[in-house]
Amino acid sequence: MIDERLLDRNNPPEPELIRQVIGDEAFPLWEQVNQFLQEQYPDFQGGMTYYNAQRGWGQDYRKGAQRLCMLFPERGGLTAFLTLSQDGEEAAQARIRYFNARLRTLLNQPSALPQGRWLWMRLEDYTDLVSLKLLLEITSS
Repeated sequence: MIDERLLDRNNPPEPELIRQVIGDEAFPLWEQVNQFLQEQYPDFQGGMTYYNAQRGWGQDYRKGAQRLCMLFPERGGLTAFLTLSQDGEEAAQARIRYFNARLRTLLNQPSALPQGRWLWMRLEDYTDLVSLKLLLEITSS
């Protein structure tokens, strides 16, 4: 049986294992997100990084110490992790009606941070991808 996430710190995942974990139905979404990030944010280098024992391995897009986002392959989809600054949070809230229901729900929840927020966004379909693209466009400009 395939695990829910890629948690083995000693074994960086190969692309085929990522495909098996995500599943054939959601794997094109993984590819589309990565392609979008590579094309739209060429200054940010993507690489597999072990995050922690709960989240495991993820594709981390960074430019030096600055993280654009991190993508965690999971059974049936993936989760994108973004850190929104206070300005980014305000910009997202100003355009909240343009996001899909899943992202609107996340943005309407109280943040644990005094300024900005950590956002863990589950992606399962194309509407999630569109919302992630818009959020990155708004918050990284």
